[in-house]
Amino acid sequence: MRFSSLLFFPLLSGLAAAGSCPYANMARSDEPPSSLGARGTPVAGKKGAMLMNRIAPGISELYVANADGSNPRLLLGNESTFDYHAQWSPDGEWIVFTSERAGDGQSDLYRVRPNGTDLQPIATSPAVEDAGAISPNGSLVAFAGTLGNYKSNIWIQNLDTGALWNVTNSTEVAGDYTLPDGHFRPAWSPDGEWLVFTSDRNTPWRGHNNISGWEHTQELSIYAIRPDGTGFRRVANRTGYCQGSPKFSPDGNRIVFYELPMELTYYARVAESAFYDVNTAIVSVDFATGTDRQVHASGESGGIKLFPQYVDNQTIGYLVKSLLTNATYPGSINYTAAQPQGSVSAAYRNASLVGYHRSPAWSPDGRHMVYEHVEWDPVRPINKPLYSWSKDWEYRFTDVFPQMSAQGKVVYTSQQTVNSSLVTMNADGTGSNDIFDGSRFPVRVNSSNTNGTFQGSWRGDGEVLAVGLGDWFEYRYANPGWVYLVAANGSWARSMTNGSTNAGFPTISPDGRWLVWREFAYSASEDPIPLGLRRMDLTTGDVVALSSSWDNTPMFAPDGSNRIVFTRRTSWPIAGPLDDNYDVMTMAVDGSDVRQLTKLACNDAHAVWTHEGKIAWATGMFGFQDEATIYDNNQQPYPFIMQMEADGSNWTVLTQSRWEDTMPLYIPNDLLAAA
Repeated sequence: MRFSSLLFFPLLSGLAAAGSCPYANMARSDEPPSSLGARGTPVAGKKGAMLMNRIAPGISELYVANADGSNPRLLLGNESTFDYHAQWSPDGEWIVFTSERAGDGQSDLYRVRPNGTDLQPIATSPAVEDAGAISPNGSLVAFAGTLGNYKSNIWIQNLDTGALWNVTNSTEVAGDYTLPDGHFRPAWSPDGEWLVFTSDRNTPWRGHNNISGWEHTQELSIYAIRPDGTGFRRVANRTGYCQGSPKFSPDGNRIVFYELPMELTYYARVAESAFYDVNTAIVSVDFATGTDRQVHASGESGGIKLFPQYVDNQTIGYLVKSLLTNATYPGSINYTAAQPQGSVSAAYRNASLVGYHRSPAWSPDGRHMVYEHVEWDPVRPINKPLYSWSKDWEYRFTDVFPQMSAQGKVVYTSQQTVNSSLVTMNADGTGSNDIFDGSRFPVRVNSSNTNGTFQGSWRGDGEVLAVGLGDWFEYRYANPGWVYLVAANGSWARSMTNGSTNAGFPTISPDGRWLVWREFAYSASEDPIPLGLRRMDLTTGDVVALSSSWDNTPMFAPDGSNRIVFTRRTSWPIAGPLDDNYDVMTMAVDGSDVRQLTKLACNDAHAVWTHEGKIAWATGMFGFQDEATIYDNNQQPYPFIMQMEADGSNWTVLTQSRWEDTMPLYIPNDLLAAA
């Protein structure tokens, strides 16, 4: 395939008279979308705006505190932006951290003095640069970065000369490029001779929950390499498990890391009830041999334990992000003994720090720690500017499933911003109107933001929309869904299906004749049974099956060709968790001429038509950008948004963040000007 990159280096007139989600635990509300922040006039110097959805926290600020949690202070003071993943330099003179101060979604490396002064950029390309670690001699910084090939590799930069090199993308180290093949979380040995890091190289793409979950799990092992790229070897591995965030002991003889079953790397990062049943272990092994395994904190209880570090010879500090208050994603700093039959040093025995904290790291003398305070409220407002990897388009945030009418009106589902209602607005963000609120149908919709009114689709005249109402995602197993037609002004709505199946995610042809949706049979005692795509002729009411496969999210081309783009589980029928592949497809309106446009082992999904007749979609082909378990509220923390021609050619990368980015919608300047 050929890549290009924008990165660095109708209901008819007779009927018209009838009058595993990240925000699942948010309370439903009847309030209108807040902070809509209209951006107004055309975008100067660009072709227009590209709306897109991102799943990421709203706030992330770095704090420094004493090791017992006392005396916390904002590290960067009034220079704080969206900052995270901080580490101390071995001499205690610097704190290196990741910051998105260049723009929402753009991860760069900076360093600052522990007192918050002398802020300096280190690595600021448009690629992901994250998880920095300064060498013991203070001259080098190792980090995980996606420079060059969009895969996460371990890079080293000389802080004095600026020289930069990749230590993991050599023929001796790099794994199969078609598989995850990421390298994360580098840490230096005390003598500066080695780096340890985690990698999912040469592991297959897997789903979760046996066969039904489509989001990928992650199997990580721990590797070592010298700074010049030689001496590569695997230090620790446990088949079917994820081992993460290794750190050396003060004498360099051992490494400590967290460990959990691979299957649980999904549940450890999502806001589902199973989250509270996930436990990880804190484990250490001999660095030279990978043997002498010691379990410092049990994997049978105690919650999700992450970011272990030797605070001194006797003590290991770590974060727990569950099992505290049964609220979503609390975090507490904890300590355990580093030696068998040993005890925690006295300075840490009564330490307590509980809150929305993440990524703790301790100073070399063990007296202080740096950590990030993370919150998901407030949610990004509609039209918030994001970092733009394109010279032609200004990227902006929107909620899920945005689509635009031929007249320049936008519709989306308010999953993150309110309560999964159907909302319309002008192209510039003004004139917001909640036209179909699923929470007004409590008999038909469970109280969750993963349920409600999803995937609005415009009829060509802009007067009518199709939308799904019901229970989606994991709730489709046991609950119905309906397809509705809705007046664009919200004055009426009509159910077009009877609830005997889980029918949803509809699309309506521009001429208003055809209504297409995806359908599943449901049963509380069985896995969902796919029924494929269904098509209704709105002139007659006749319904036919276009397919019988595991198909989803269809969308008619806006050019009147009646070509449909959709996502198909191409590994159907399913024999096991490796049969978890989804691809982008197109077909004719009669179900013929089915074409598979992506043929990768990863998931390719959320495909939409652009205003120019191209297809944009979210791909997992570049793998995870970090260790999956450390994410919160992210079912799929790996997709890049890409674009291709309608025939599947000319793949172009549109985004490159470490977050879950999906569902783009271009709004050209002429429509912004007309709004």
